[in-house]
Amino acid sequence: MKIRLRFWQCCLSIAFVIAGGTTAFAVDPGQVLRAANLPQLIGPCCFSFNETVAVTEPAKPVPVVVTWSATTGFTSANEFVGLMVNGGPCRFYGSGSIPEQGNTQNTHTSLWVVLPSDGLIRGINTFTLCGGGADPSNGQNNLVVLDNTLTVRLSN
Repeated sequence: MKIRLRFWQCCLSIAFVIAGGTTAFAVDPGQVLRAANLPQLIGPCCFSFNETVAVTEPAKPVPVVVTWSATTGFTSANEFVGLMVNGGPCRFYGSGSIPEQGNTQNTHTSLWVVLPSDGLIRGINTFTLCGGGADPSNGQNNLVVLDNTLTVRLSN
């Protein structure tokens, strides 16, 4: 009887560990944005794409990791994609260049690490996609985003 009880206790413990491990990867709905068929983004860098995610920082802010994955369908020139942190200016916290591709479809993933010194504050922090064309003299730079996912996570 004791052996059976220990066996089931062990199985139950493993089940709780597995369940706890999988729920640890759950993401708050405000930390993920998935969108398809955005309006064509036209203009020189840098303007808001109106796609925002948010995360709540602890009392002492920690770095966050922001990931943007997208399928683009048309670029008329080199384009840039960055982030506006808490409504600030458009900045590039890592790779954000999308080369001219004409009418072909390509996938892009940008991974940005935003540090507390980049303007993170205690409480809710917002991250908004921004960017535009690399040539400011050409206001007709085009970027077509067919689908994209924007996520943010605390680094701890």
